[in-house]
Amino acid sequence: MGRPVFLGKAYINWCEECNVPLIGDSCAVHGKEKVFRLNITPPGDLRFAFEKDLEFIRSVFREHYGVDVGKLFDGKIVLLNKTPGEDDVYEIILDGYVFGWVRFDPLELRWKPGLKVEGAIALWKRFKRDMNKWIIVDRGAVEPILNGSNLLPVGIIEAEPSIKCGDDVILVSEGGEVIATGIAKKDYEGLANKERGTGVKVRRQKSVNYREGKKATMEDVLRANSIELEKKVAEARRFMRKTANRYSDLPVAVAFSGGKDSLAVLGLALEEFGDEGFTVFFNNTGIEFPETVEYVEKLRKELEPRGIKFIIADAGDAFWRAIHVFSPPGRDYRWCCKVTKLGPITMAIKENYPQGVLMFVGQRKYESIKRFKQPRVWRNPWVPNETGASPIFHWRALEVWLYIFSRGLKYNPLYEDRLDRIGCFLCPSASLAEIYTLKEEKPELWAKWENELKRWQRRFNMPEEWITYGFWRWKKLSKGEKAIVRELGVEVPEEHSWEPVRVEMREAGDSYELEFNTVLNKKRLLEVAPIIGEVSVEDDVIRAGEVEFITGTRRARAPSEEGAWNVYYLVKRAYECVGCGVCVGKCPEDALSIDPLSKKIVVDWDSCTHCMECMDVCPLLKIKNPEEGSQL
Repeated sequence: MGRPVFLGKAYINWCEECNVPLIGDSCAVHGKEKVFRLNITPPGDLRFAFEKDLEFIRSVFREHYGVDVGKLFDGKIVLLNKTPGEDDVYEIILDGYVFGWVRFDPLELRWKPGLKVEGAIALWKRFKRDMNKWIIVDRGAVEPILNGSNLLPVGIIEAEPSIKCGDDVILVSEGGEVIATGIAKKDYEGLANKERGTGVKVRRQKSVNYREGKKATMEDVLRANSIELEKKVAEARRFMRKTANRYSDLPVAVAFSGGKDSLAVLGLALEEFGDEGFTVFFNNTGIEFPETVEYVEKLRKELEPRGIKFIIADAGDAFWRAIHVFSPPGRDYRWCCKVTKLGPITMAIKENYPQGVLMFVGQRKYESIKRFKQPRVWRNPWVPNETGASPIFHWRALEVWLYIFSRGLKYNPLYEDRLDRIGCFLCPSASLAEIYTLKEEKPELWAKWENELKRWQRRFNMPEEWITYGFWRWKKLSKGEKAIVRELGVEVPEEHSWEPVRVEMREAGDSYELEFNTVLNKKRLLEVAPIIGEVSVEDDVIRAGEVEFITGTRRARAPSEEGAWNVYYLVKRAYECVGCGVCVGKCPEDALSIDPLSKKIVVDWDSCTHCMECMDVCPLLKIKNPEEGSQL
């Protein structure tokens, strides 16, 4: 997943009386009287902190401040808000204020904490000088600091000895009041010795809204949000029923990934269509977490007796076969989704529902810019036999979790292991923080992927940092990644490529000659040649339309540049095909199939009309070579 989408100013309402967050502007128990608004960092896609999240936060803060912040969290509802940054940053919210945050440093490869003034007040009230990273400032420095000035060492009365340059620190007045937080620009020695220059870069904070709230439980949260939650549920169900009626000729299905969003959609479908029955599609990419596969199987056994049909679109070992053709996937090179998701799901739909299906999915606008811009009902150009619709498009993660908890739905246990997103364990869209969480929580899975990355590291002649700093996640390094490379002082090429099938094209009079890096195999080319034209064979020469392949050699001929590219595309597809099946689903004549032994496409000569629509969706052409095709 990329940077979180910005949807304008973000906030969460809070009931002061219940001391719980609200998804609406009114508490179901106390009305509007005790409700106030808390501004948070956009996009504001909040979620509840699980026990392991809290343990993790405690460990990060303990390492820095030397005290157990968990004592402030005990018995409280704690929310986490993922915010934009160089890597993962989570705001920590409790008692109706932003306490602070934890931030993953992509250079130091470790988590660091920070405090808002409210969080600093809470810690100082409880621990005073027993905590680390505090600075006492003299009376004359207080007003300038409150007016936005940085702190000079001359204004320091006392500093805690563990302070290092770059540390988050809290500033306390002589009277014992926390006045600000900031970043130390000198070590303790420099601060204590009154060295010239800025001592602390002070954070600007317009207002401070510290308060101490009572303890609260999830039952309290559900009670306070019951009215607003049921409004959202009712709207989502109306949308599902209206959409199903609109596409009454299509069977109803739910795309289930094993994650929270698709679980919410499954729950809504059970409420709206449970008596009528529907189908659940699970796409096993072959690179799922084992816990997810086990979780889906348990759900299948639970729901099938209730008349819910399960279809598993299984990619098998497609990813591990395809990586030899594509090289490791990247954020700007996501062939993996096409090969392990769209291909298998297209094939599964075509096999089970050849006339198409209405698929309810758990997409939400808060997940990415692309999804924010997407309509609530759509047609996927990669899966032509599917009409997609999202009942929870406008829901935030907080509302998804409230729905799950309110219905007692069994969620994927991976969420309790600090995994924010449930999907392929080696997803290139994962942040560095998520990669290091995987490494910590699921070391055996990371070891499997790291071993594969090491092979490509050697093949591309990359330094170790290509793996440790996650540069493998880009085919062409982003601006931010280039900056990290420079900061580290290592040599990582800005771009790399892997092309098993290569060609040289040259004009020869009024035609084009092509020479490949591999001998053209007659049997294999005959299996795909009809894609670009009527086929005839004379000895070792295969003619497809106006082009010629001289099999047993590396040569081919074409009458035009367009024809030459089609020759290259066809040879690439013939040799590099990984059997994803995307083209099979796209073919309007059902002329394509996947050979069960070779796992590559073959063409039915009698059915193929040479429309070349399959060229438009092949990942080899559209993802692998965007300069030749188009990036979809």
